[in-house]
Amino acid sequence: MTAATSAGPRRFTGITRPRLALALPLLAATLGVLAPAAAPPAARASATQQSMFQDDNLLLFRGDETADRTLRELKGLGVTAVRVTVPWRAFAPDHRALTRPAALTDPTDPAQYDPVVFDLHDHLLRVANRLGIRVLFNVTGGAPAWATGRRGRGARKVFVSLQYKPDPKAFRQFVQMLGTRYDGTHTDENQGGAKLPRVDMWSIWNEPNQGAGLQPQWERTPKNRYVPVAPRIYRGLAQGMLSALRVTGHGGDTILLGETAPRGVNRRTITGSLRPVPFLAGVLCLSAQSLAPLTGRAASDQGCDRRSASRRLAVTGYGHHPYSIVSSPDTPDPDPRDITLADAPRLGRLLDAGAAEGVLPAGLPYWWTEYGWQTLPPDPVRGVDPLRQAQWLAEAERQTRSDPRVAALTQFLLVDDLPRDEPGQTLERKWGTYQTGLRLADGTAKPGYDAYRMPFAITAGSRPGRPATGFAFVRPVAGGAVTAATTLQLQHAPAGSEEYADVGAPVDVPASGLLDVPIPMLEPGRYRFRWSPPAAPAPPRGGIPGLLAPAPSVVAPAVFTSAVASVPAP
Repeated sequence: MTAATSAGPRRFTGITRPRLALALPLLAATLGVLAPAAAPPAARASATQQSMFQDDNLLLFRGDETADRTLRELKGLGVTAVRVTVPWRAFAPDHRALTRPAALTDPTDPAQYDPVVFDLHDHLLRVANRLGIRVLFNVTGGAPAWATGRRGRGARKVFVSLQYKPDPKAFRQFVQMLGTRYDGTHTDENQGGAKLPRVDMWSIWNEPNQGAGLQPQWERTPKNRYVPVAPRIYRGLAQGMLSALRVTGHGGDTILLGETAPRGVNRRTITGSLRPVPFLAGVLCLSAQSLAPLTGRAASDQGCDRRSASRRLAVTGYGHHPYSIVSSPDTPDPDPRDITLADAPRLGRLLDAGAAEGVLPAGLPYWWTEYGWQTLPPDPVRGVDPLRQAQWLAEAERQTRSDPRVAALTQFLLVDDLPRDEPGQTLERKWGTYQTGLRLADGTAKPGYDAYRMPFAITAGSRPGRPATGFAFVRPVAGGAVTAATTLQLQHAPAGSEEYADVGAPVDVPASGLLDVPIPMLEPGRYRFRWSPPAAPAPPRGGIPGLLAPAPSVVAPAVFTSAVASVPAP
């Protein structure tokens, strides 16, 4: 995320969260009436979509015990993969120096880096590997100062920022170092000497269409024309990273282009964030309006050469952050240059046009690599009601799993950030952190916690007194946290009542965790599922701290309930 919609790596220290209660408030996802039956029809939704999560604060920056506890909790929720930030500057020697350190004679050699800088990611990889959770490395800036461009002319050139014109050659060398170190054969230098797990999922930079991620977004030419230059810079970074992964044996890995933010601005400045449609069109050397190849001055501005063999970007997917901020997941953005979750066809047309020109492989899948809603409360400035967050999380799951082109949906944050504590700050500045978590900062579960674990949504447009279809997903079953057979029980509370009664027979949950159920007659009131999971399997052992005993936050009560869905009277 950027200042408006996302967070980068957060090295918070000296902050602790209270212990999480053993019995968590179990609220709820949307549900309709099942026809009495022992087993529902097979769901049409995708069973292969990754359940991905990102919370760098908990997974990297709060210590090993917090990382272990968080990974175990995510496993219990059914998470299959995590996305973590790999910031170049955090690994580079003397990253604030304006010239590359003389001792760094070969930036592609892991031995020339301080082994301590790898420890956070190494530990995460080992524990995630033991739990069967995949790890996506989002390799991004800022760059070390010595690998950035300068602004000005001659002796008056000055350093601008760690995001300004990162050197693609230096970036390629850094990624080559990572590819070498995480090829599955490298021995950890200072944490026991064991071989490190292989990394096989990568993505290129973070939100390069945002001024907080890559600069300049725009540049003024000597003839006073404003040209969007971030696409050209990003293309060079992508080509460098792809080359580095190929030479280190990662050419067959999952590699994502993009990682773009959903929106931009109309300001043509160094930090004036580009909207994703014109940004991606520029990367692919296409017109954002016609999707035809750029020609003439426009092609020259973007450094496009249709004859160059290096123009092909051999990626396996496109990463995007389709936040809709305060709108539902099926609400298109009114600006045709933006891409929220409901605007997937806009992205598809661009990717397919790039494939038609030979720049991209055909049929690239969508990887939604950051997503969620900020809640109000706790944020008093911007957000949605926590019950609405729960409802929309379930609807987004239904929406994405009905699209065969979607490969992953990523929840951004498990636990809300704390507000800033700075003298004299405005309310907006204080709450400029991120409250998209499934828990409040004190650990209390929001309704979205249960909605994430077991989303359920009724098909859009369904009305009381008519047939409908219900989508349900028992994520812990699909994610392998629970392997034994289990059942769901639909319950209904009439309008105005708090008393739930069973509806129909218990429903068997398939191994995919997905249920797509016809509803013969939708009734007014509220619906929920009750789920009694089997006993959790014994935790893995083998000396990894934090894995020898269940974390308090993941002790399962006897019964879980889904989020509640209200069905109004006709």
